[in-house]
Amino acid sequence: MSKKRETTEMTVTDPKTGKVLVVRGAGSMKDHPFKLDPRIDLTKPIYEQVLALEDADRER
Repeated sequence: MSKKRETTEMTVTDPKTGKVLVVRGAGSMKDHPFKLDPRIDLTKPIYEQVLALEDADRER
């Protein structure tokens, strides 16, 4: 027996082409906190930063 979950959908229009897309699941995590380490710079490669932070934390 499968559980049917209510899915949230949002429509987005591409301003260049005018196509309308349905984005499923948009806003589905709005009730769950998303914790992001403030030391992570999202404009740089994340994986390398995480590795460096883990190494730094291990050295402490």
